[in-house]
Amino acid sequence: MQITKDMLKNEIKALKKASTLHARYSVSQYKNVLKALDELESEKEQLEAKVKVRTFHLETEIEEKKDLANKLEKVAKYDQLTGLPNRYLFLNELQIIQKEANLLKNKFALLFIDLDGFKLVNDTYGHEVGDTLLQIVADRIKKIIRSDDMVARLGGDEFTIILRNIEAKSRIEKIASKILDTLKKVIKIDSLNIYIGSSIGIFHYNFNDNYQDVIAKADIAMYEAKKAGKGKYIFFDNYMQQQLHDTTYIKNKIKNALKKNEFINHYQPIIGSYDLKIKGVEVLMRWLDDDILISPIIFIPILEDDINLIKEVTFWQIEDTIKKMDQFNIKFSINISVKLLNDNDFVEKLKELEKRYNYDTKKISFEVTETTLSSNFSVSSKILKEIKNLGYQLSLDDFGTGYSSLAYLREFPFDVMKIDKKFLDNVANSSKDKKLLEAIINMAKILEMKIILEGIETKNQVDMFDKSKFIKYQGFYFSKPMEYEKLLLEYRK
Repeated sequence: MQITKDMLKNEIKALKKASTLHARYSVSQYKNVLKALDELESEKEQLEAKVKVRTFHLETEIEEKKDLANKLEKVAKYDQLTGLPNRYLFLNELQIIQKEANLLKNKFALLFIDLDGFKLVNDTYGHEVGDTLLQIVADRIKKIIRSDDMVARLGGDEFTIILRNIEAKSRIEKIASKILDTLKKVIKIDSLNIYIGSSIGIFHYNFNDNYQDVIAKADIAMYEAKKAGKGKYIFFDNYMQQQLHDTTYIKNKIKNALKKNEFINHYQPIIGSYDLKIKGVEVLMRWLDDDILISPIIFIPILEDDINLIKEVTFWQIEDTIKKMDQFNIKFSINISVKLLNDNDFVEKLKELEKRYNYDTKKISFEVTETTLSSNFSVSSKILKEIKNLGYQLSLDDFGTGYSSLAYLREFPFDVMKIDKKFLDNVANSSKDKKLLEAIINMAKILEMKIILEGIETKNQVDMFDKSKFIKYQGFYFSKPMEYEKLLLEYRK
């Protein structure tokens, strides 16, 4: 085929047109690519910014979690009030030290400290003062012990000290003495000058006990220090271990005795001085174990050490009295432990009994010994007033055996004063004792309180006092405690 000139012109035109279109589209595509790249760069910058923010938040969150973990660990291991190791950390450390002692044959000592009089401070001045006092106590103890020893707060007013690698008993005694001395010094809180003390039980590890035994034995020794008059330290010995075993044995028998109804009530008459007739009785608990009468001297102290046991036995005694007193027109006096006067539940249980039996509360008098009232003055006062409002009578037993007798007469709503036997013993031979007793009786009359003279054993003691409705007698001269059936016979005479 022959290529003409026109064909070439047309081809050239077509090529030019195609070239123009290609150039136009290439520029457009290039612009689109650039635009896409710009968008990608922007997205990248936005993403990087988001990553930075997220990274910052994650780092902050990680730091917060670390801080929280540290705080939780501190809460778990340290007492928040004093900053001392708490029970958890103390137990862990004690186990480690015990294993170390067994491995290296290094003896250690555990000191169990309980503050004397702290509860009274708390009740009198409030918890804020009590907390400040605990902080001061903790600081004083820390200054006494060595750097590798540990002092911990178990809770309340109880502290423990682990003395590591200590062989000589004299060194332990020196540290214990320093603690006693520093804790009995005045504690100044704001304008208050507060005095407390401490009792310390000590167990010197002998490679034969587990860590729980170590704590138990130091605790036992501390209670022995309390019983011995407080403000002292006592080392644990095997005699205490036997006592613990005996106490546990008797406590278990008491629990079984309640289930088997082995407790019985005996009654000692209270006699009117003006007609020598029975005006009331003191209800005295006895325990008949396999036909053997167990002395209260044995089981009452054990009951007193266990709030649940003393509560259960006391309410059994009250309930038994309620069931039997309808046969009499006299008052029934029941001794109550001061521990029950620190238990708000006591009044509620009395209300439950009254609702259940619908009895005359005026026929029951609750006796409290003055030597026990000081353990929690304000709480005891509140509960005694609530008991009085329910209609019960209140008697102050063993008047004159404590140091705050007059304060108790002012603060507590007592109806009856039972004068302790020791005031009667020397009245016949001492004009001073007789005048003192007469003054007490006159004071009771002024306060409109009835008087019961305890421990009457001779006719001379009976003849020594004026016959009055204010005065009643109680003692072996008239009658020993008797069983219910005999009381019923005596009353009907």
